[in-house]
Formats: sequence, structure tokens, C-alpha cells
Amino acid sequence: GQAVEVKQVSQELGVRYVLEGSVRKAGNRVRITAQLIDATTGRHVWAERFDREIEDIFALQDEMTQTIIAAVEPELGAVERERAQSKAPESLDAWETYQRGLWHMWGYDNQDNADALRLLAKAQELDPKFAPAFAYESYCHYMRLIMGWAEDSEESLNTALSAAKKALLIDDRDAVAYFAIGRAYMMLGQHDASIDALETSISLNPSFAQAYHGLGKSLTLAGRLEEAKEALSQSERLSPRDPILWASTVVHSLACILSGDSEEALHWAERTIRNPRSKGYWPHALLGACLAILGRVEEARAEVRTAIEHLPELSIDYLEKTLPTKEPGALSPYFEALRSAGLPDKSAAA
Repeated sequence: GQAVEVKQVSQELGVRYVLEGSVRKAGNRVRITAQLIDATTGRHVWAERFDREIEDIFALQDEMTQTIIAAVEPELGAVERERAQSKAPESLDAWETYQRGLWHMWGYDNQDNADALRLLAKAQELDPKFAPAFAYESYCHYMRLIMGWAEDSEESLNTALSAAKKALLIDDRDAVAYFAIGRAYMMLGQHDASIDALETSISLNPSFAQAYHGLGKSLTLAGRLEEAKEALSQSERLSPRDPILWASTVVHSLACILSGDSEEALHWAERTIRNPRSKGYWPHALLGACLAILGRVEEARAEVRTAIEHLPELSIDYLEKTLPTKEPGALSPYFEALRSAGLPDKSAAA
């Protein structure tokens, strides 16, 4: 009920960011405003207004808590990565080194991935008990597998699993650690273990959009397509500007292909292509498959050629290895569409 100086709050509580807001009530309606402020600079990082009907005050409290936390978390992560990236390397502590590593990791580029691994290793040296640094090291190796950058696939998968296990040994309540090991289990074809780990990640952090993405992909490969679509939609709802969003929409397209909804699959594939963050062969492969299913063969062939330009060793055989399914033949509709668009069973470049 009083005016507060945000910088003073920052100094007194020892915090960098302050979330402040207000509540106004008119009849049976309530308006809640919230804003996240970088108290060291006074910069407004995020602001939003929420209008709600008051039916159950406790349910409203729970909804607003989850909604605001879900909105704030990705914004906070983004501004921390920007802040870390702007500082000279010698001035970075473990947290800032970690955030700089994530900045590179989300670049979805081979060199960026290598830089991310180097910085995450440095963060681990600075703080050997920092579980998320080990967890995202695991995820970097997963990315090397799925994007086609790994020189030795078996070694990368073993390293991903080992790093995720280290993160869990350090902190078995860390949502990122369960996210990381869930992705590794998926690559091993252990779908039930993957789904269980990702559901645990979500239970620990219900606003963790990346865990919903991972869950959506694991459910897709396990053949649980409607559950997969809901998880992928939830990932987007929680973090509509998340760096992993393009991967969620491309998996959503795959789930729609497998469930026989080709027009909806095309919608998600086109959304992926339009996302400026989308990288690599996969968006073009999915779009090519969608176009082939819809009879637009020449367009499909052009997209498949683009996919192969991104990854010369791309083939049906390559995709079978990087998309292990719970049931044999589960991806047949996708593979048959790609074959008709010109993707070879085995690559001459492999």
C-alpha cells in the first residue's frame, strides 16, 4: 500500500530483478498488472495485464501464480543471457558463464554448440555443484546427435547420458536434469523412461516449456499422438518466444502426419519455416513430406533438396537412427512421403 523504490528493494534484499504489480477490483471482475524490472538499471524486462472473473479466489490465485511465473521465467532467462554475452569473459562468474553458454547453445549452430560446451565446462569448474551446467552439457550432446554434428554418435550419446546422471547426482530436484536425461533416454529408444523423466521435470517446474517440448517428441515416437500434440501446444502457450519453439512446431507437424491430418501438418511445417530461429535439415524435410502427401511433388522435391544441402548424409536410414520409435514402422507415413520426394534410403555422402 505504499510507493516503493525498486533500486532500494534490490539493495535491501540483494536481488537483481523485482516483480511488482497491482490488483484492481470492479464488481465481479479483477484486473491484475505485473511487471518485471531489472533493478540495477531500472529497465522494464516484461509487463502484462490480466483481466479475470472472480469465481473462486483460491483458484484465481493459483492460476495467476502459474501464469505469471510461466511468463516471467523465459523473459528472465533471455535477459540474463544477453547480459552475460555483453561482458568480457574474464569477468564472468559461474552463473554468467552458464548463461553465456546457453546463449551459444540456442544458436543451433555447430560452432555455437562447441562454444556452449566449452563455457558450460568452465561453469562446472567454477562451481562443481551447479547441476544445470551438467544438464545442459548433456542437452548440447543431444543436439549434436539430432542436428547431425556428432563425429561419433555413440560417444555423444554416452556423454549426454553421463552428464545428465551427474546433474541428477548433484541435485535430484533439478527440472533441467530430468529434462536432459529424458532426451538421452529417448535417443536410446527407452521411451517409457524418457516420458517418466520429462513428466518428473514438469512436476518440478510446471512452467518449463522445454520439458513439454521434449515430452511431446517422446510421446510422438511412442505413438501417443494426441497426448503429444497437447504437450507441444502447452510448450508454445508457456513460452511463445522460446528458442526451442521451432523444434516444437516441427515435431507437431510430424505428429499430425502420423495421425493422418496432412493439412494441419502443413500448417505446423510452414510455421516452422517462417520462424527465423529454425535451423538445419529438419524443417525442410518435414515441409517436403507434407507437400508430398498433398500431391505437391515438385515443391516437395525442392524442400528435400534443401534439407540435403543442410545435411549431405541425410537419408531414411539416418532418420531411422535419430528418431527411434517404440513400435517398428511407426514413422512409415513420414518416410514414404520423403521417399516420394526424392530422399534416398541410404546416402552416398555417409
